Amino acid sequence: MAACKLGSVEAIESLVGYSWGVTVDTRKSYDKASTKTADNLRTIARSPVVRDLSPLSLPEIDAVVDLVARVVPSGNVPGVILNGLARLPGRKPPFKTVKRDINLLFKGVEQILDRAVYGAFFAGPAAVIWGYQNLLKLAGKDVEDSFPEGMWQFYADYALREDTARHGNETHGFDTVLKRHQIYPDAVDRITAWVMTALHCLHQYNDLLENEWRERVYIHLLREVTRDEPDAARYARLYRAWEKQRPYGRGSDVPASDTYPMYRRRRFDCFLEEATRDLRNDLRREWVERIQVAEARDLAAYQQQMSILAYLEPGPYGETRTPIPLEQTHVGVIDQQCYYLIPVCVPGTAQLADVTTVRAQIATLMAYPSESLPAQLAPLARIKRAALVRLRKKMDPALVNELDVLRRAPILINCDQRPRHLSLSELRRAERGVGDHALTLFDTGETVVFDQSHIFFDGAWGAALAEIMTNEALSWAVYLNTLPPAQPGEACPYVLDCQLHLSELDLVQQMPQVMPEANAETDAVDLEAISTLRELFKQRSDLIQLTVNDLLVLYRAIHAFTYQPDPDLVAELRGLACKSVTRQAALAALEAIEHSRRVNPAIGIPIDASQRSPRDRLFPMTFEVPLDDLNLFNLHEQVVEALKARENATGDRADFDRLQRTYLATLAGFGAVMTRAKEMALMGKSTTMGSIKLLAHMPTPLQRMLDKIPGRFNVVNDLVKGREIISNLGAVAPSSSLTRFITAKDDNEQKTLAWGVITDANGVMHISLRDFRPHVGMLEACGCRDVATRIAQDYLDAYVQGLNSFIRDLRFVTLANYETRF
Repeated sequence: MAACKLGSVEAIESLVGYSWGVTVDTRKSYDKASTKTADNLRTIARSPVVRDLSPLSLPEIDAVVDLVARVVPSGNVPGVILNGLARLPGRKPPFKTVKRDINLLFKGVEQILDRAVYGAFFAGPAAVIWGYQNLLKLAGKDVEDSFPEGMWQFYADYALREDTARHGNETHGFDTVLKRHQIYPDAVDRITAWVMTALHCLHQYNDLLENEWRERVYIHLLREVTRDEPDAARYARLYRAWEKQRPYGRGSDVPASDTYPMYRRRRFDCFLEEATRDLRNDLRREWVERIQVAEARDLAAYQQQMSILAYLEPGPYGETRTPIPLEQTHVGVIDQQCYYLIPVCVPGTAQLADVTTVRAQIATLMAYPSESLPAQLAPLARIKRAALVRLRKKMDPALVNELDVLRRAPILINCDQRPRHLSLSELRRAERGVGDHALTLFDTGETVVFDQSHIFFDGAWGAALAEIMTNEALSWAVYLNTLPPAQPGEACPYVLDCQLHLSELDLVQQMPQVMPEANAETDAVDLEAISTLRELFKQRSDLIQLTVNDLLVLYRAIHAFTYQPDPDLVAELRGLACKSVTRQAALAALEAIEHSRRVNPAIGIPIDASQRSPRDRLFPMTFEVPLDDLNLFNLHEQVVEALKARENATGDRADFDRLQRTYLATLAGFGAVMTRAKEMALMGKSTTMGSIKLLAHMPTPLQRMLDKIPGRFNVVNDLVKGREIISNLGAVAPSSSLTRFITAKDDNEQKTLAWGVITDANGVMHISLRDFRPHVGMLEACGCRDVATRIAQDYLDAYVQGLNSFIRDLRFVTLANYETRF
């Protein structure tokens, strides 16, 4: 979370990465490559040209050189890049130069590191981008202006491109509401409702994005101009107030001619009009002027950045988002594993395709299924994107042409229903294109799952769009229910011929694959107890401000050290270790279990950055709870035991008071650290120390953590350090039908666990876990995928059981002795 001090050993090691069981020879090879890089880069960095441009002192230049060489060992490439940057005029290099330099760094790392060293130490795209940021600093360039779409978008294009970098949401509103009104659409109308929703979504996507941009920027600028006003706090809470009112579907009061984006915009304008009724005229003028400047400068660029009317063109190191003209755009329908394309527009125009035509097309494909063999694209989705570039060159040109045609479909709808009880990760393991598109929908017959590329969607926007589309599909289903039964049309929609020859299937098997994963889900968290505890904290002291997510993160660190695996599971693994076929996989699983109890996890927490600047999307904050420094294990046990002893009249009340005071102060301090970091993400820079209520009894380690929070976020620095991610979408709106959520994992293979959290409208928290540890693939390869799944489920179940127990203990400790102050 904190910015690395230049030249510090800890900073270097956290950026370099880690791997279990690294050999001495591997370490020596890495050190040799780093030394070679440092020697060459130092020569360029100390040259008069660079010294004149760089704002850094000579010791700082040397420190940056050493860090870059350790993080991105790539021979003479960093020196060549720095020399080129130093010769460019101005402080903002052309974006084409930035992309070229990044690709050169990737290539340089690949050439200088052998495969074993690369896998053990190289931290992936984040390391390269971090290294390039520092080369920009050395050359006196403006780092922020060098990435016009923001650092997160640039990072996503390079490091969130694989199949594992997609997150998923599930909604039940379509089927739940229809059944409530005893409407049961047939297969044709069910598919037509979702296809029409997708068509309207694509036509209206710029308007949807404009609403997202307006709501954030208008309120942010209002906060800025009222910052020094007596009622500044009310304006600071305005976005949260709007979130509670924001509609995700057209209301009953909407005119028939109004689209959803038009309805939502009108609702927002009314909300703002009421909120700014008492705004002074001079402040209103300043606010409007700032809005006009921002709209002219940023809105169109944001819409282009976030548009899903584009396909992903894979390159050796990153993706290029290539726009699709609306007139050429289609929606893909997958039925009986065959791909059909439905035009979004009336042929030859930009006019929206009409429902009568679309319904007839769907009826035709249902009545006269394609005689083609089922598609076989699912294996292609599992291939690493860089390898897909090579594979396309070896495939049948006719198949490559069909894949290019499929690129015209940003949205795919898989109508081959699978049971809802499957995990979200399992539900998406079906035909879903090859990874060039933004969004796939999977129908379970009871719910719909939205599978979304992180390049186009962050978790919150993905969940919002899922809810918007669900409500729109519901409206279409109700309308279609009033029509006579659909009749097949004269022509069937275009059907893709996506058969792979045996030779091509063999090639697919030889290509590098994405990391295998095991999945687990649970809804056993006692959220009511957590809510009660937080209320008790508030009653106890306004200094104890811990969010639900703070408690989840805190206990995740505790769980890492306290996890005790199911004895039956361990016995089964030991049995598998006695068989030659499964020995290595079982031993790897046992080592993973043991290793997890020795390492304090560096947890990545995505924080919404869009309220301040929509293009920035999010900031990833990496947090490592200082359990040892805080002595949290012993402190927890001691205070609980002291409370029991006091209640049994065998303990010293003063002893319990002292322990309780220390414990509650520690928790309050932890919450203060988390709050400060999140405020910094929201504002783009750190708040002052004076804005946080520091506690007299805050433990020294937490005071040090507060001191280390940087003045500005280093997005890529935190991405390199995190070893797992906890993404919490929070509580959905009361009207929402969102139920489950899985988060994406970036392409750094050192990221091993991805936790997704969402709380539904009934107040039930759902947690998902995607496990990418090395033993998963090994167990899957020897036919024991079910064992990998049970390991992940046991780990998640133990976390939730321990969390519930931890919350109960905290409740008892907090309730006791209200006279204690700190």
